[in-house]
Amino acid sequence: MNKKITLILAASLMALAGAASAETAVGTHTVYLGLAHIDVNSKAAPLEGGTKQFPAPGAQIRVGDATTTGFGYTYRFAPRWSGEIALGIPPSHKIYGNGVIKNAGQIAVVRQMPPTVFINYHLGEYFTKVEPFVGVGVNYTYFEKKRSTPTGDAISGGPTRITLENSWGAAAHVGFTVHYTKQWSLTATAAYADVRSQMRSYTTTNNGTEELHTKINFRPMVYTMSLGYSF
Repeated sequence: MNKKITLILAASLMALAGAASAETAVGTHTVYLGLAHIDVNSKAAPLEGGTKQFPAPGAQIRVGDATTTGFGYTYRFAPRWSGEIALGIPPSHKIYGNGVIKNAGQIAVVRQMPPTVFINYHLGEYFTKVEPFVGVGVNYTYFEKKRSTPTGDAISGGPTRITLENSWGAAAHVGFTVHYTKQWSLTATAAYADVRSQMRSYTTTNNGTEELHTKINFRPMVYTMSLGYSF
């Protein structure tokens, strides 16, 4: 009888400990800081508009990769659920000629700010040593400091001004967190966002202003590694 009572008490204590662990997860705030690499797999339609001299048939562009400092905030609102906002220092991307103007090299540069909100589902209990998670959300990409390079001006036929439409799109990521203490952790993620934009360039020539345009699907994969602090 005593043995049975002991076993029942032990099982009850384990259950209470698990419940307490789950409860302590709720209400946890985490801030993080680290590195983010944006691997851009851009696909752009051929440049259209302009004159008979430019663009040449098959003239396209390609957007380069970038690395920046990433940071963000996570709030654990349920034992296995959290909300997150992912931010970062706005990175600059070089834009290169592609297709028949591939040898032109860099023709423009653009800086972007891509805040993203996620709802995450955690596959493990809070504060397990390794805690994997998946998340879905919404990305907003704001393009700023868009400018043509001297090479871009030369192949366009004169001083060129560039515009890009801002983008709203779905986002998703997977990752895992390694907990070292209750406060400190290391998190790695791989994310994808649907980022599309219409790019237009306006070139001042002797004959007036020439406009070119193309649609760009950025198709970025973002890889992050960050140090987190929970409180």
